[in-house]
Amino acid sequence: MELVLVKISGVLTDDPGALAHLISYVKAAKQAGNAVVLVHGGGKQINELSKKMEVSVQQVAGRRITTPETLQILMYTVAGEINRNLVSELRKKDILSVGLTGADADLTTAHRRKPLNIDGKDIDFQLVGEIDAVNPDLITTLLSKNYTPVIGCLTWSVEHGMLNINADTFAIKLASALKCSELVMLMEPTAVLDAHMQPIEMMRIADRDTGLNEGWIKDGMIPKLHTGFQAVESGISKVRLTNPTGLSSGKGTLLV
Repeated sequence: MELVLVKISGVLTDDPGALAHLISYVKAAKQAGNAVVLVHGGGKQINELSKKMEVSVQQVAGRRITTPETLQILMYTVAGEINRNLVSELRKKDILSVGLTGADADLTTAHRRKPLNIDGKDIDFQLVGEIDAVNPDLITTLLSKNYTPVIGCLTWSVEHGMLNINADTFAIKLASALKCSELVMLMEPTAVLDAHMQPIEMMRIADRDTGLNEGWIKDGMIPKLHTGFQAVESGISKVRLTNPTGLSSGKGTLLV
């Protein structure tokens, strides 16, 4: 049996077409005797609900400052509506799933992130965690019973309780602990594109560095590839960047 962890963003969870491709992939994998774990964030929904509740959205260098008010919004979105909707959509296709966060059982244990020096300033991200330990027993038990885990990116600490955590970091830590065959990190394009706007099937760090130097790797693709190669360096044997359409058709960029 192959075990694949798929990390999905809040933007994709709001897209019916993207969800249809994702669920088609999960169903096909299960019919083939394999298993899938889904990990999701919720940046889009967090920002939208923050605006409705007149809670300030604070981000520094792409990282969210999580105040107590913001954490409450994550409980409503990441641990609530987004997670429940994914479970509901999977169940519509007869895929039995269980909605969780990293705080359930002792799946993850974390500490509060220390202030980071960014551009010469110490930034306190408040209720944001850094994972200390992952115990995959709960997930392996669910998988052995043929359930599909759907996990929202919240973690827990002894001192501070619930904490926010970067969804990419969360996915990498969990995929590593589960010894997944593959980690798929979903994005908007089907694959990373080269200087001629052609999809790249396989990419090494040297290729990434060339793209950065020549300028055809830019904008949001920079952090995606940075995180993807972090996953490769953590020991995950197969890391793929693609979108839900590419996922269901076996396309994307394999990082090696």
